[in-house]
Amino acid sequence: MCWLTISQPLNRELLTEYPSRLTVPKLTLLGINLLLLAGLTAIVPSPTWAKTAVAQKNPKVAIPSSPVKKRQLLEVLLKEGQRLMDAGKLPAAIAKYQKAAKISPRNARIYSTVGYIQALEKNYSAAVKSYRQAIAVAPNHADFHYALGFCLGQLRDNAAAATAYKRTIQLDRNNLNAFLGLGVISFRQRDYDGAAEAYQQVLNRDPNHAHANELMGLLLLERGEYDAAGAALQKAATQAPNNPELLQALAKVWIAQGNAPAALMTFRQISQLNPQDAGVYLQIGDLLKQQNNLTGALEAYRQALSIKPNLPVAQKAIREILMTLPATHRGTETQL
Repeated sequence: MCWLTISQPLNRELLTEYPSRLTVPKLTLLGINLLLLAGLTAIVPSPTWAKTAVAQKNPKVAIPSSPVKKRQLLEVLLKEGQRLMDAGKLPAAIAKYQKAAKISPRNARIYSTVGYIQALEKNYSAAVKSYRQAIAVAPNHADFHYALGFCLGQLRDNAAAATAYKRTIQLDRNNLNAFLGLGVISFRQRDYDGAAEAYQQVLNRDPNHAHANELMGLLLLERGEYDAAGAALQKAATQAPNNPELLQALAKVWIAQGNAPAALMTFRQISQLNPQDAGVYLQIGDLLKQQNNLTGALEAYRQALSIKPNLPVAQKAIREILMTLPATHRGTETQL
């Protein structure tokens, strides 16, 4: 019995969770000068915005009436926010940037900076509000829509995330992460053709894009298109050879194609990357057992138990092997 068989479903988290390299971009930490590019017109609110600023004013923030003093105070707050963020004091940094937004409510990058920090804190609900504030000021800024889509996706608001990603793509068709994010969301919504199309858009622009090849390969593997999945995953593996999840998927392709030696070699590679993963040694043991290499299988199962002592699958496999091996190969496992 093979522990990893083709009937075993692929871990769908690989297809429905954001890959680790797909993150909210560091959009806004661009220095004080960029925040002030629009000059005093961005700092001094228009009459309508002035009313809003007064209504929202934090009692602890005394907003000067002089444009020059406003600019000076804004600079101080932005520098202090940056310093606090660099020091890892994220809540304090947010407070400084929010005070800066009271002075310069038309400065979209301040809101997006707050959203970025909130996303770092995994406070995605708050980040969504901040990015929407940024978009209200700068509705055609593609990166803000992308960041909004990312945060909505983290909240599993798939429909709204898809809308944000599509708007990003309308504004900037070279934002490859937006296509990748849209692909993940499409898969969640069971729109597999839509997911494939999104990944293909990335590959049309960059055929060697490791991330897109990985996601396309996982999607094709899920669909049972093993030859195409193997081609995509191998291409991804050339770009990211030390990705255990990618190698796990590639090993599944080898098993589906009946290529046990390639699968075994791949699992051994994974064991080098994740030496404390008991499941990998179970898979190695199963493949060796299928090849009638019982001594090697026994060693692999014992390694799995050394990592995870109470592992029933390994205990059972060892008992079965010990029934057929000479007594010289038997150890304490006879009591399992």
